[in-house]
Amino acid sequence: MNMSPWPATHPYAALLARLVAFVEQERDIAKARCLESWARPMKEKIGSGMAQQFVSLEVDDDPKILIASLGRGESRFREGDQLCLHAGSALSGGAVYSVVFEFEGARFWKLRCRSSADARAVQALGVAYGEQDLVNLSHLFLQSLTEIAMSADSGHTVLALIDGTLPTHFNAQDYGSAYSYAVQQGLNGLQAEAVGKALSADHVACIQGPPGTGKTRVLALAAALLVARGERVLVTSHTHAAINNALNKIAPYGVPIVKIGGLAHTRGLEDQVERLENISEWENKPIGGFIVGATPFASCSKRLAGWDFDTIIFDEASQVTVPLALMAMRVGKRFVFIGDQQQLPPVVLSQSILGGTASVFSHLTSHNKDSVMLRETYRMNRWLTAWPSRNFYNLELHAAGPNAERRMLVAPVGNTFASRLLALPDSAIFVPTRDRKARSRNQSDAALVLALCRAAHDCGLALADIGIVTPYRAQGRAIRSLLRKEFGERARELVADTVERMQGQERELVILSLATGDLGYLANVAEFFFQRERLNVSVTRAMTKLVIIGPEVPAWFSCSDEQVAANVALYRDMIACCRQIDPEGSGPVLAPVLAPTFS
Repeated sequence: MNMSPWPATHPYAALLARLVAFVEQERDIAKARCLESWARPMKEKIGSGMAQQFVSLEVDDDPKILIASLGRGESRFREGDQLCLHAGSALSGGAVYSVVFEFEGARFWKLRCRSSADARAVQALGVAYGEQDLVNLSHLFLQSLTEIAMSADSGHTVLALIDGTLPTHFNAQDYGSAYSYAVQQGLNGLQAEAVGKALSADHVACIQGPPGTGKTRVLALAAALLVARGERVLVTSHTHAAINNALNKIAPYGVPIVKIGGLAHTRGLEDQVERLENISEWENKPIGGFIVGATPFASCSKRLAGWDFDTIIFDEASQVTVPLALMAMRVGKRFVFIGDQQQLPPVVLSQSILGGTASVFSHLTSHNKDSVMLRETYRMNRWLTAWPSRNFYNLELHAAGPNAERRMLVAPVGNTFASRLLALPDSAIFVPTRDRKARSRNQSDAALVLALCRAAHDCGLALADIGIVTPYRAQGRAIRSLLRKEFGERARELVADTVERMQGQERELVILSLATGDLGYLANVAEFFFQRERLNVSVTRAMTKLVIIGPEVPAWFSCSDEQVAANVALYRDMIACCRQIDPEGSGPVLAPVLAPTFS
């Protein structure tokens, strides 16, 4: 029986059925996992980082904000997460839901409740516990799919794009003028080609931007040119952080620009970008073209109610699922997707039934022969570029610009292991983890990370030039705790977070703290730990120096899954291409396994 609001004879009924099944499958798995977590003993959740105790809660000047003093536990939560707060069980009465973790201080968090009444209810608990809330947005996805299916014209165009049955065409005149202008602005040939296609596509343009190749510069110029010809442009992505970063790059062009969303999601946004809760509040909205930055979900709410756009630009499109993209696409006419399928894919809970991938960018580029790949990286020097170019980009990625020949050369300050390591001329260095029993949290490696940061700072490197990447939130929190003790509030100048939070960022020195030393545990998390896209993002944040602290994987370590086994081999190859250091030696001892690719 056909239970869908569209007829069984709909030309894209099969595609729509797969999309609905994917949304419902994601919803059901998320709910089951959340309920399972809520039912576990609180002591177990505190110990594993799945819950956080608060010993006191005070209402801030804003009556919806709570200042929560931390008690037991070192949880895996981070700013932006949505929590459920309760006295001991999320399944009992009195729990308060949809509380946003807004700000992390040294020994306190700022938590934003939906209402002042919720804030007072939590405050009355005295001691409270926070754990992951269930976020169910499936109704918005299903609503969007229904609207697209029932739209005879634009809806069928969008579905044909996703289905790979709509031919791609480009206007030669628009392409030529945009290409020429981009070259005049200093963009290289492929960047100019990308801008040209973004301006001239009848329906869709796909631009692959490997690390450091200037994809955001391409996005910014293309957006400014679209506004110049009078278009209403929506810049969107899967996170507010990605949107804010894109808007910051567009702002210097002086075009009308506004960010729509909760004011809690404006961190890192430049002052020249106007911030509004709802677009109806935009008093100085221009008559002609302009830029709006918002998540796809805003198109389903009063924030963007009744609005549509000439062009929608998706940034970090490799992390956008097909249903999330469709949510935004239903309010647009043309679409520009900018991403990199060799970097992190979307986080999904179920096996994709959308043709092998849930990523809209991978989906589109698999049948879009006109997509453009940028090939010159201005971030990494040539030694750091070599390994990702060989393993992910068919040797087509090349270091260019002033950074291509740069190395981080510093004189050691003192005779510590960390200062001697940093003084080595090699661009990539591997240090085996010290704790062979560590799982997702490694205190000895965290201490080494701190020592490296201290030595780098003593050598004259600004804290803001240091980035720390880890697969695990628990390790990130352990490192941030040590950094706060050492540098106080200045520790916030360093980025120390998971791979997901570091995508799109770059630093002179990047320390990759992989934490895991327990090979039995590593076998259980191998699919996550050795994920090829995760490795690529991790090592391509560094501009001149990369230090990897992680496990040595012996030859007997194997995986039955063919893809995971290939990823393990890729990890070994990455380590083999670094200068290897014995942390127990006195020197440090230099032990390259192969002729280093990085140095």
